[in-house]
Amino acid sequence: MSGARASEPHLVLIDVDGTLMTYANELPASAARAVRRARRAGHRVYPTTGRSRAEMPAELLEVGFDGMIGGNGAYVESDGEVLLHESLSRQDCRAVVGWLADRGLEFYLETNAGLFASPGFRQAALPAIRAYIAGKGRADAESVTVEEVLPDLIDGADPVRDDVNKISYLLSGPEDLEAARRAFPALEHGSWGGRGHAPLFGDMRLAGVSKVRALEVLRERLGVPLARTVAVGDALVDLGMIEHCGVGVAMGNAHPSLKSAADLVTDDVEHDGLAAALERLALLD
Repeated sequence: MSGARASEPHLVLIDVDGTLMTYANELPASAARAVRRARRAGHRVYPTTGRSRAEMPAELLEVGFDGMIGGNGAYVESDGEVLLHESLSRQDCRAVVGWLADRGLEFYLETNAGLFASPGFRQAALPAIRAYIAGKGRADAESVTVEEVLPDLIDGADPVRDDVNKISYLLSGPEDLEAARRAFPALEHGSWGGRGHAPLFGDMRLAGVSKVRALEVLRERLGVPLARTVAVGDALVDLGMIEHCGVGVAMGNAHPSLKSAADLVTDDVEHDGLAAALERLALLD
């Protein structure tokens, strides 16, 4: 689908890692300009990401947005108002943290207040972090540190909280993910990984949380027809919103499933793909 008319206000949802920012946490100047131009044209733009609010760097927030969707849909903010925040209960958090510790799996809690790491996470996660970065095409992956990829980690805090959007944990193998699903069938389970999107980390969050559901909460508040929604993404977790929105855009570096489902496939994140897509859809001033 093409030819979105700039005269009609659109709701634009943009994934962060691999879409708005590179896998090296760099914000292309073209992407920042495109967001500002889209908003000047009257469109509303929301980063729509697995990141929690604490993981949004100042450089990114300074671009200027109308709000954000975080935690893969657990958190929705618009015009400074929180429209939705669905977090794990303290009881669920205690159960998951205990299960991960018993299984010997290091983890971190993703909250809007910060990322809270288990005692051995930084050391244990280094090989997986480097494999993740290598899978995104960076030649210097073997010199990458955990702090570079997850700069907001906090050590030594109480691991049982009631404000957790999701819990990410290091996988020793795919059997850990299956065991987690059996142990906590009432929770939503996902994974993210490196080359070929092989799973390196698992995550758990409340069932029913998704970017699509968050979009519908936001769309209902703003009164924007589905036909005037645009989603841009690169990962499997973005597939639902790519298929659901009026126009779905896959980055050039996107998972093949997204490219098959998208109305438009643009260039890679490192080659101004976001700006090219918004220009092609006539969403810029």
